[in-house]
Amino acid sequence: MKHSILILFLLLPLAAMGQGKPDYSWQSMGANGTKRDYDAQGRQLGRSETSNGSTRYYDSQGRNVGRAETNGSTTRQYDAQGRQEGRSETSGNTTRYYDAQGRQSGRSDVSGDTTRHYDAQGRMTGRSDVSGDTIRNYDAQGRLT
Repeated sequence: MKHSILILFLLLPLAAMGQGKPDYSWQSMGANGTKRDYDAQGRQLGRSETSNGSTRYYDSQGRNVGRAETNGSTTRQYDAQGRQEGRSETSGNTTRYYDAQGRQSGRSDVSGDTTRHYDAQGRMTGRSDVSGDTIRNYDAQGRLT
């Protein structure tokens, strides 16, 4: 790990001296190595893990916008205020939708679409399927009824 930190500090002064575009990425030296990629402002854009073959992607705000693995990938979408409004997974062909409060409001997968319903206090009161049929109802204490 000392070598990885040393490499990073050697790269940073080159950027400050204006000697071309610096490479803000490094590879840890362990058996379960992790490679992180950064933009010129030092924001993390990606992380690859050799131990499980996964790669994560980040936007300029530091939010996780995607993950690729051997068994599929996940992408996340955010609104202008930075709230997650969608998530798609290729492994299960699943898409999740979120409301302005960050609560999951819907889900679409191979078994169909479902919608979640909330009361004014933000408690989930029920779930319904694509035809509008109620799947589950919950009382004020959040118990399944």
